[in-house]
Amino acid sequence: MYRITRKFGSRSPSARLTGPFAVVCSLIVAAGLSVVLPPPSLAQDDALPAGFVTQSLLKTTTTRDGEPIAYPAGKPEIISVIGTIEPGGRTPLHQHPVPVYVYILEGEVELRSEGGEPHRYMPGEAYIEAFNRNHQLFNVGSAPAKVLVVMAGEAGSPATIAAK
Repeated sequence: MYRITRKFGSRSPSARLTGPFAVVCSLIVAAGLSVVLPPPSLAQDDALPAGFVTQSLLKTTTTRDGEPIAYPAGKPEIISVIGTIEPGGRTPLHQHPVPVYVYILEGEVELRSEGGEPHRYMPGEAYIEAFNRNHQLFNVGSAPAKVLVVMAGEAGSPATIAAK
């Protein structure tokens, strides 16, 4: 099955597997390496993009209302949701104590913030919501609107607070 041999000039014994047990162990090691190592398609030569194009959506250090972006202290938590607003519908009046990225997927929406000017957004547009300021998003189009909302919050703390 297997035996321990000593290599000539070696100070310690080494294990050498023989027979069917060696074949089984080799298969187990090969299977394990296939899980750990990337497939050939992810080799270093293929690290550069091919058929991949990016489009810049938003790069900013301030919110839509011109406030600086500030991250919460504590353990970071990312929350991502897709919201659908029916024609004529709206989100509840609310605010966020954390940075919130909004990307319009479908429809025409209008953001109304306390102390800010209303602004309309179309599919493909993005913005950062104001901090600690009540706001609502309204669907001003004739079809359902879909928005991707990504919040950079703190674990255990609310990322959205309903208006009082």
